[in-house]
Amino acid sequence: MDNEKELQELKERLAKVEDQLQQKSKSSSVSRFVVSFIIAFVVFLVVGVVVQFMNPY
Repeated sequence: MDNEKELQELKERLAKVEDQLQQKSKSSSVSRFVVSFIIAFVVFLVVGVVVQFMNPY
């Protein structure tokens, strides 16, 4: 009986850990998207400034 109880506790712990890992992967993908968006925005700004600098009109 003790073995079954321990096994059930381990299953519950494993489920909690899996849930935490899934939450971390979701938040990391969102943060990765935000960082990529900011980098792309900065690159477009730099390209725009360079194009305007090269074109004197």
